[in-house]
Amino acid sequence: MHHRLKWLIFVGLVLCVCSGCGEGENTASVTRDFESGSIGEVRQVSPNEWALSLADDNGNPELSDRWRAWWYVRMDDIDPDRLAVIHLKNRGWSCYYTPVYSYDQKTWHRFSEEEVSQPGDFELTMKKKFASSTVWMARFYPYTYSDLTAYIGKIKNNPHVDIETPATTQNKKPIYLLTLSDFDVDDSGKKRVWMHARTHPAETGPSFVLEGLIDFLLSGTREADAVLSQFIFHIVPMQNIDGVMAGNYRTTPLNENLEVMWYSDPGNPLPLTSDAPVEVTALHHIVEAFMSQEPAISIALNLHASNSDPDVRPFFFPHFGTVADGYTVSEASLWKKQIRFINSMGGQYGVNMLEPVPAEGGRSFATKMYPESWWWKNFKDSVMAITMETTYGRAGYGPDWITPDDLRCLGESLALGLRDYADPSIHFEKSALMFKGPVQKYEPSHDSFYPPADPGEMKEQR
Repeated sequence: MHHRLKWLIFVGLVLCVCSGCGEGENTASVTRDFESGSIGEVRQVSPNEWALSLADDNGNPELSDRWRAWWYVRMDDIDPDRLAVIHLKNRGWSCYYTPVYSYDQKTWHRFSEEEVSQPGDFELTMKKKFASSTVWMARFYPYTYSDLTAYIGKIKNNPHVDIETPATTQNKKPIYLLTLSDFDVDDSGKKRVWMHARTHPAETGPSFVLEGLIDFLLSGTREADAVLSQFIFHIVPMQNIDGVMAGNYRTTPLNENLEVMWYSDPGNPLPLTSDAPVEVTALHHIVEAFMSQEPAISIALNLHASNSDPDVRPFFFPHFGTVADGYTVSEASLWKKQIRFINSMGGQYGVNMLEPVPAEGGRSFATKMYPESWWWKNFKDSVMAITMETTYGRAGYGPDWITPDDLRCLGESLALGLRDYADPSIHFEKSALMFKGPVQKYEPSHDSFYPPADPGEMKEQR
């Protein structure tokens, strides 16, 4: 029997069995039967106490434990007059965090630190009197495919955005491509920027970042209009739609990690092989077409989110290093461009709101099958391709925990940071290599997460 079918049957039985524990006891139920919902075993410990275990993507236990991080459930028939106790068991990530909850799937709140304890490295306990008998809870603020389509509906009539669906997923869901620019200004002299997100389904932070970037660019302010007159932005806001809808953390419904599947022949790396999934070939066809136009893409951003220590700030994966460190001229050129971009982001978002970069990034990515690997193999340093990782915790806002609006602010900073990066007259006083400021009130303690001890393994952290 297929792993996913066995898992669904098991969860269905567990939910039925655990919906009540006897006469006079709480009959609250737990379900993941909605878009992006996810949970594994559900066990009712006592009348108002539950133990939840995280699910494997597609019910596949052969996937890495570190790929078990996303959960999103609805609880019905909770007694608002009693303290609900929810134990969350996990084998993937040991970091403390505060989940989120909602009574309508629209307005979301963080649990307070007083309501969330960590009795063990891989366990959280939430204790709260809820204000409603129905509540949704999740690892982090959800952002579904329906949320994306609703957002696109809000911006579709703006004259500075063009919306296409040039491809579909394996389950035939349309993949959106957004193009933003001042279409009345000739393209010559503009910078062409490529951005894609949600390769890993549950990494919802980049969706809020993109909303912030797009909202700013379409705001009609003089500053935003100036950026649109200088740039062409091409954005695929959600690549792994099928995985998002299934409630997966990292994979498609076929257990594919799209991030490492830009398969190409070493002798001819421009085309992808037939082994690449359709969601990868879709993006590849789009960017390959743009690279044949004038201007070609010169900036390519791959947006992700990292499970990590609560005080880790947003960070980047720059590659190579300086000539003095033994890298070639073209390798050092890409490194220099990436450091300049990170500096431009620090200038807009705050230098102490970003993680410092390592002394060098290493070469290992160049032989792998990441998107940046494909960019480097084919276009070297002519394309500044880099991954940006948002984080889920305090993320520089300590003692507060990051919110969607904070991430939208990061998106506006990203738009302005790209503007500054492309302006050769701007010089940055502080280098990304020297970011040493504290994370607001908290000092970071995340050496085991970032940067890795071996710079060559940086990509493996994703």
